[in-house]
Amino acid sequence: MTRLLPEVPWWDEAAGFFGDFYILGDNSQEGHLTVRRLSLPERTLVEVDGVVRLLDLTGRRRVLDIPCGYGRHSIELARRGHIVTGADLNAVHLDRASEDAESQGVSVKFERQNMLAIAYQEEFDAVINMFYSFGFFGTDDENLDVLRSFYQALLPGGKFLMHTDVNVPRVRSGGHKTQEVRNLVGGGRLWIDERFEEATRRIEGQWIIEHGSTKSSRSYSVRVYEVPEFVQMCLDVGFASCSALGDWNGKPYNAEAEEVIFVAQKCGS
Repeated sequence: MTRLLPEVPWWDEAAGFFGDFYILGDNSQEGHLTVRRLSLPERTLVEVDGVVRLLDLTGRRRVLDIPCGYGRHSIELARRGHIVTGADLNAVHLDRASEDAESQGVSVKFERQNMLAIAYQEEFDAVINMFYSFGFFGTDDENLDVLRSFYQALLPGGKFLMHTDVNVPRVRSGGHKTQEVRNLVGGGRLWIDERFEEATRRIEGQWIIEHGSTKSSRSYSVRVYEVPEFVQMCLDVGFASCSALGDWNGKPYNAEAEEVIFVAQKCGS
């Protein structure tokens, strides 16, 4: 009898979406926003400026960036004097992040961690979850457990920030780009094809990268939460407050915002 192996989750290292494939596809000439197109270095500066502003990261703060990917936010935050831990499951991302930090003379502690199994306890002033990195897992209970672990990682009074470029009302109204082609800085092109499944509230997507003589594709599936849902989740795990914003300058959230940024705070001691 043939024994079927369990399917590898799309986010697992073995599935190949994250790693070299993602690093190449993430860096396009067009960027990812319609209103304001930015290069990858420009995006990093705008996003880190926003993190510092919205979380009021004055002085020297302890920050957990999870998942940190290949380290662009972690490195920039450390460059500004913060004590940063970058956690990610993917070894290629962590190797690239460590190499970039070392080459730039920046000190960051990078750790290999699965969001489902982290065990930090009251260690950080801030936890950040950047660029559409929440909702990876198959059930709402698992995603809630991830959020609970972020809460537990914070010191009393600490703040949590979650950033996404998927605003569900905008997806429903047709404002969110579901099919596009981007020219990659590293050469080649990226095709993106997405659909929103109302029944599961998930974005089902595929990236196809044509680079040189090769063409490869990877799929992904992310649970996306509307603002009231995610705010309630934050309150359910213990946060004292949670607000939704529509851009990095702190503009109030609205149904047509291209980005959604949640800021939640833990009760003080």
